[in-house]
Formats: sequence, structure tokens, C-alpha cells
Amino acid sequence: MVTYLLATLLTMQTVTIENDFLQVDVDPDRNTFTVRCQQTGKAFVNSGRFTHEIKSATKGRVSHPVWGKGQVIRIEHVGGWKTALRLFPKTPLLQLETTIHNGGEKPFVTDSEELVHLDVDMGLPPEQLKLFGTGFLRAIDDAPGSFSFAAVVDPATRRGVLAACLTHERSSGVFFTESVQGKVRLKARLDFGRFQVDPGEDRTTETLLVGYFDDMRLGLEAYADAVAKHYAIELAPQPGVYCTWYHGGASDEAKLAANARFSQEHLAPFGLSVLQIDDHWQKRIPEGVQFDGNERDLGDGGPIKVFREANDKFPRGMKHTADEITSRGLVPGIWFMPFAGNWKNPYFADKQDLFARLPDGSPFTTRWSGTILDMSNPKTQRFVHDRVKKIADWGYGYFKLDGMHTGAICHNVYVNTGYSTSGQWLNKTDLGGGVLHDPRMTHLEAYRVGLKVVREAAGPEVFILGCNVSQNMRSMGSSFGLIDAMRVGPDNGGAGSGRWSAVLVGARHGSNLYFLNRRIWHNDPDPVYVRPSNPIESARMMVSWVAVSGSMLTTSYQFADLPPERLDLLKRCMPSHRATARPVDLFESDLATIWLVTDTSRKPRRDVIGLFNWKEKEPYAVDYDMARLGLDAETTYVAFDYWADQFVAPIRGTLKQTLPPGTCRILAVRPEADHPQLLSTSRHITQGLVDVLEEHWNPTTRTLSGKSTVVAGDPYELRIALPTSSEWKATSATADGATIQLGQATTAGLRVSIESTKTHDVSWSVKF
Repeated sequence: MVTYLLATLLTMQTVTIENDFLQVDVDPDRNTFTVRCQQTGKAFVNSGRFTHEIKSATKGRVSHPVWGKGQVIRIEHVGGWKTALRLFPKTPLLQLETTIHNGGEKPFVTDSEELVHLDVDMGLPPEQLKLFGTGFLRAIDDAPGSFSFAAVVDPATRRGVLAACLTHERSSGVFFTESVQGKVRLKARLDFGRFQVDPGEDRTTETLLVGYFDDMRLGLEAYADAVAKHYAIELAPQPGVYCTWYHGGASDEAKLAANARFSQEHLAPFGLSVLQIDDHWQKRIPEGVQFDGNERDLGDGGPIKVFREANDKFPRGMKHTADEITSRGLVPGIWFMPFAGNWKNPYFADKQDLFARLPDGSPFTTRWSGTILDMSNPKTQRFVHDRVKKIADWGYGYFKLDGMHTGAICHNVYVNTGYSTSGQWLNKTDLGGGVLHDPRMTHLEAYRVGLKVVREAAGPEVFILGCNVSQNMRSMGSSFGLIDAMRVGPDNGGAGSGRWSAVLVGARHGSNLYFLNRRIWHNDPDPVYVRPSNPIESARMMVSWVAVSGSMLTTSYQFADLPPERLDLLKRCMPSHRATARPVDLFESDLATIWLVTDTSRKPRRDVIGLFNWKEKEPYAVDYDMARLGLDAETTYVAFDYWADQFVAPIRGTLKQTLPPGTCRILAVRPEADHPQLLSTSRHITQGLVDVLEEHWNPTTRTLSGKSTVVAGDPYELRIALPTSSEWKATSATADGATIQLGQATTAGLRVSIESTKTHDVSWSVKF
């Protein structure tokens, strides 16, 4: 009896774990937990509450195959559910994992579970805070739910509290906010579609993350880094991609061959590496095809789901065109929908058991996307595997997978970003309406199985792009660790004719999810348009944003038809830099207008500021503190404006610039020095980040030297900043394997031109 009483009293005591970043206290009696920032000593979650009452809480040690050894509070809830709160050294994020227990005599089935409420305390009223999530930056009580992550942020300071899903193995995590008694309540929910726990069984759900950050941009990046670590993500190199869709559908055999020849000579040296064929390549040829009808008349309404190697666009076959592209040193790419069919098409007449079903037994069909394949069915898995392998065997090394939501057996709700609780976002019509072959497999488990099947059939060397999260955000977190790149926004085809709202699409969605880029996958914002129908300033905006943000470059045009000055725009945004790129005013603007790119991988450090006026008809006056921007407010910076092609007045303390409507300004900046220094180059919009390999100043010989990657036949210019305190004159210049010529100097700087007949690394020097 005494032992029982002691055990009962112990469960009533507060249980604590901590690391260098966080302290977590669980109060079983109150069914709450508190999370405190060690640096400030303040609790930022002052009342975390579980939806299932706590029965007991004990402190222990934990060893994780990815995260190593740490501390854990093991909570047992009334009814047998369990929650583990884990902290690991050198990790600023609390891990929270719930296991569902079924103590009954019948299977426990749920489509959704709300796991925890976090009362966020940042010392500010909710009206001064914002929710930053997949639904963009919104007021706390006006924000839709956010998929995979949610950040409560103070825009004035960037301070914030982050909640996110580390894993997406079985469910889709959704986060909601509301104001409650002067505080922000952040609620975490897991949507499964259908989750079954058999009698006497335990099934683990997902791992959630919670953390506090002085700069929420670093918090979002820490989240992405955690996902990358958990899934051991090693990204393939970022490609430069030509896509047929936005100027020619699937194009055709002759035009693809012409673009391959042109690209090999004019664009591959700059970074274009993939030629990708889009939808419509599946169309039949006149003879030799069993089905002779128009598939779009079969009630499907979407792309053709039958893959034919020989077709009306490519009569010699898809393999022939792949071989032609490969022979030019480029990677052939192809579009297809792996997880959808058309149940009315005679091709699928003997394959009806491959489809997911609605509760009434009819095939699960959704708008445009077609009839959804049931990836919980081993027979369907073999079918998809064989189709994918056939395409890989044709020689295609880049896959653009469309209709990703079909793999998750959910509807196409394109275009969406945040989660609404009304209309077509009602849970049953969004996720969970399908009946699967394997009732124990959730919809998101089936999706991940499908992606693994595609990867296995394709092979490890094939680059896989998902398309796209805007069709249904369920495919975002559930794709983590399984693809190389993701279309993060909807189609932007209207930008090709200069429609301003379409020009903004890629930047808007790519900025909002910038922290995923080059951590979890490569962000694809859809093509840039340099064609003459897009005004030159709009074209410059698009290529500049892609270049500065480090996003994946895609373009779409018959290259030989581009005027030289338009073709040059493509050359100046490839390849992507590998520096750190951050939107500066991410929590202050609907669409970030200021970016800072910083490269510390080589000495000296290089910085580039990107300024974007996203207003079509109004000027934009930039007046921004340099310290908040990310530079030293007490330092004077020399600068070069890429598009104006000129040295500009030094900057100190505050960045002040005025941009005309719909324009951008890309400034290379360096701290003012007492000797000549390389400020900018002409090779790339980022002015040295992709081409300058070395730079040295020798005060004894008064020589500035360096090494740059130079493209054959492409005039290359060094823009060298000169100190204003005294007069400097260049006396000679040398370049290995290239010609070099001194240009005219001004009080601000000197231009030096280099030309080479081959693409190689050129060592150069200028003596003063």
C-alpha cells in the first residue's frame, strides 16, 4: 500500500529535461507541459496541453539512430496512448511523438487526430503577431491552417515560435491558430485519411517539432535541416531545364533535335543540362494502335494515361529522341502521371482492380487528374513499376511527375496553399474518401510507397521532379526524402505574355517556401520567360529572382527563335549559386522585396543584394537598415548595379534606393578597402558567386589576382572597385590561356575584359 501511494505521488511531480537550447517541464497533474528558452529563461510555450489526459510521466534516456543519445519524458495517457518528449544535444527543437494504443476488442479507426495545443507566449498580444505558413503571412485569427509547419512570428523583430512535422510517414500534419485570452493557441493535428489500430496494438504516428528562434528564418531553415538529417537527404546537383510545355505542348521529334543541337552549342556551357518533353507525347499514331478513340472524350478530361513509345509527335519513338538528346551531352527528360489512369479507356478494361474506390464501389476519379491508382495494392505497385521502368529504359534521366495528389488518393483542389475548414476542403472530400485495397495502409503511406516504387524502377541516377504541391498540399511533406525537386507553385504560363499576376507566381510561392530549397529538395518555381512577348523588365525580374534565390531554372522556348539579347538573359542566370540566400523582409511583406545572398565558402566573403519592386504600376522606395538587412551598419560598402552596368554610390547605415514599377536592382557589395578589390563580374547576375574561384591582394607587388571560370566565346568583365582616398592606376594585366585588356578607369572603379576560346578556369592578375 505504501509503495502504491509513493508511486502515485511521484506521478504528480513535475518532470524536467533540458539541453543547451530548451527546458521542458511536464506537470502530469495539470495535463500540461512548458517549454522554456534557455537563453532568455522565459517560457515560450507556457501551457502545452495534450488532448488525452496524462496518467504518468517519467524521465529517461533515449538513443536514436539518427539523433544519437538524448533525454526523454515518457508520458502514458489514460487509455494507453503514449507520448515521448525528446531533447538531443546541439538540437534547438523539441521532438514530440505520439503512439496510439487500442485497448478495446474492435479495431480503432480514425481519419484525423488532434494531438496537442500550444499556448504561445511571446509577451505580445495576438494582434501584433502573424502566422507564417503555407497559407503565407496572415493575421493570427485570419490565417488558414498550414501544412507541415507553422510559425508564430513578431514581424518587428523576427522572433517566433515554430511547430512542424519532422516525419510524414503515415499522415499529413496541419496546424491552426486562434486567439485565446490574450494568447496565441497553436493546435497540431494529423490527418491520415484512414488509420487503423487493431485490438491490443500500438501504432506510432509522427514526430512533431517545437522551438523558439530570435530569427524565425533560421528556425525555418533549422526545420528543413532537421528533415534532411532525419531522411538522410543527399541532393542531386541542380539542373538547368528546358521544358516544352509553355511554347509547344510536347513539341516534336524535329524541334527537339533542333533545340538539342542549339543547346549543346549555346546554352550547355552556361548550365542548361536537361531537355524535358511535356504532356501530349502520349498521343496515338494513326496505325497500329488498338484503341483509336479520343481519350479526352471518355469522361476523364485530363491527360492521356496510355504511354506509347511511337506516337504522332515522335514517330520514330521516344527512345530515338532520348538517344538524340543524350548524344548532345544533355539529359533527356519526360513528363508523365505515374499514379493515375482512365477507367473508361479500353486499355484499362482488364485493369479495373488497380483503381482506388469510393465507398459505393465506383472508381475514385477526380477532376483533370483522372482515375486514381491504388498504391496500397501490390498488383498496382507492379503495374506502376513496369511502366516507369519502361520509360527509364527508353533513356530518360529526368522525370516530371504530375498529379502527385493522385498517389495520396485525394482530390485535385488546385490552386491551394492553406487549409480551410469549409467547402471542398472538408476533410472527407479532401483526404479519406477513398477505399484502399489494404485497409491498414493510410492514404499517405500509400503515397510514399508509390514514390518508392517509382524510385526503384527509375534507378538512383534519375532526377525526379514532383509537380506540384498546389494541386493538393498533402503531397508536400509526404514527399520529403523521396524526390529531388518539387514544383512549389502553380503554372505561370501567363507570364510568357507579360501578364503581371503570372510573373509573380513563382517568386511568391518560392519565397514562401525558400527554406526547403537545396535542403529538402530543389524548389522549382516554374519557367522564366525571356521571349519577346514578355516585356524586358519582366523578363529581367524573373531571371534575377531565380538567380538570386538559388531556385531551379526552367525555361520554355525554341531557342533559335530568341533574339540575342533575350538568349543572353538565360546565360546570365545559370548555373545556380551555392551561397546562402535569404529573403530579408519575409515577415514584413506579402512578397519579399529584399534578398541577401552571402558566400563565405571562399575568401574574401561576397554579398549580393536583390531588390524587387513587385508593384506593376507604383515605384518602390527602399529605406532599410543595413544591420537588419544582415550587413554591418557601421561599415561603408562599395556597390555595383548589375542591370544598370555601373558603379553606384557607397552605402552606409541605411540602404536607400528607388525602383520604378516592375523592376529589380541587383547590387554586388563589398566593404570599402584601402586597396583595389574585385567587386563584380559580368558572367552571372550574382556577379562572382558562380565564377570567381580565388581573389588575392598582394600589397608588396600592388597586384590584384584571382581565378575565374570563363565560358568560351563569352566576353568576361572584371569590375574592380578602387579606393576613393587616393589615386590608383593599373599598369599591366595578365591572364593564362586567355586575352586580357585594361579598360578605362574612373574614380569609382576599373573594368578589365577577358576573352577565351575555351571554357576553363583562367588565372588573372592586374598590377597597380
